[in-house]
Amino acid sequence: MPGKPVPPKKQAEPRFFLGWVMVGLAFINLAVVFGIWYSFSVFFLALVQEFHWSRAVAASIFSIFIFCQSMTGPLAGRLMDSAGPRVTIPLGAVILAGALVLVSRAESLNEFRLTYGIIASFGVGMMGFSSHSAWLPRWFERQRGLSLGIAMSGIGLGVLVMVPLSEFFISNYGWRTAYLVLAAIVLVVVVPLNLIFARRSPADMGLQPDGGLPSLKSGQRASTTITVMDQAWVDKTWSLKEAAMTRKFWFLMAALAFGSFCYQGVFMHAVAGMVDGGVEKGQAALLLGIMGIVGSLGKIGFGFVSDRLGREFANTLAAVVATLGIFFIVILTPNSTVLPLLFVILFGFGYGAAAPLFPSVVADLFFGKSFGLIVAVIFLGASVGGSLGPLVMGLLRDISGDYDISFEFALVMLWVSCVLIWLAAPRKIRKVGRAQSVKAEG
Repeated sequence: MPGKPVPPKKQAEPRFFLGWVMVGLAFINLAVVFGIWYSFSVFFLALVQEFHWSRAVAASIFSIFIFCQSMTGPLAGRLMDSAGPRVTIPLGAVILAGALVLVSRAESLNEFRLTYGIIASFGVGMMGFSSHSAWLPRWFERQRGLSLGIAMSGIGLGVLVMVPLSEFFISNYGWRTAYLVLAAIVLVVVVPLNLIFARRSPADMGLQPDGGLPSLKSGQRASTTITVMDQAWVDKTWSLKEAAMTRKFWFLMAALAFGSFCYQGVFMHAVAGMVDGGVEKGQAALLLGIMGIVGSLGKIGFGFVSDRLGREFANTLAAVVATLGIFFIVILTPNSTVLPLLFVILFGFGYGAAAPLFPSVVADLFFGKSFGLIVAVIFLGASVGGSLGPLVMGLLRDISGDYDISFEFALVMLWVSCVLIWLAAPRKIRKVGRAQSVKAEG
């Protein structure tokens, strides 16, 4: 009929969406950077043995690292908004590689705090979680949780490969050589791939999120899995100042703080906790690698679930699974083979949800022109909790003589985070669910 609008689903769309190339690239980036991040668990024991530091003192290096890398987040988010990933990520990679070379020459606690805790963290902040959380949601809307889950699953592969690799070089050539190897990997893998393939947004390529072509009418979209529940909220452009004036902003920041306390603290002390429980150090490093790859499955699985059943439900389910995992390391006994395996499988699968769910929730609430800056500032909450988690858990272990209280306290933090996600209530802004056909107006 004359004047009848053409539904967006009838438009010809490219068979392959370039956004999936960005997902693959992010997968590789995150595998490298978080493989290095979580390798500190095996460097941790080597440093304690060589320098005779307490575990709380050694963990302070990692706490400074987590705090400072998140402080870099707002700069990385703003740079991602303006210059894009082809500048932001290679710049961070060069800084990280240089810092790791300096770490390999460190001789004192303060030198470690400077080179690893501050300089390396700056590089990681430029190429890590905040940068990718600001970048990838621009490419996807209907499949935001799944795409982030696939990309973030690179973290698990990085842990699976880099942690045992680091342990191999530490055991055979020393921790200094191991850091030089990691520096070389960053330069050879991350820098050239991002200079060649990275693109900032689908708009730069004449596309829309999820691969749709530009609509004939302003505001048209392809069929989507997202139902807008609060149109006035969604229509706002959301500057950082406007977002910070809402309760949801602060609920999210607090949720990230408490959740990161648990996840970073448990992951940081996982190897040491298993060794204290009677697991051989090399086996514990291998189990940490298994935890990483199981975490990859959790990222994809919970990302998929969150796109269909909601962010809050998926996050709660993940917390239940992670809780079961932590229970098994608390009751770990010497010579047990089943309990450490149950710990790494269940905790790994549960903690994997955080990587895709947290940025998806932020995007559901505050997506707009300043999204990169907003997500980076909200993720400052993760810096506070993530830096305190390893430190407090190490201190509790030094005081009590074992890790039981440390892991139990981490569980409390996890469930506080879960409640705060429900209070942020992304379901009341954009409700995700099964795909529905879009009916043309008129």
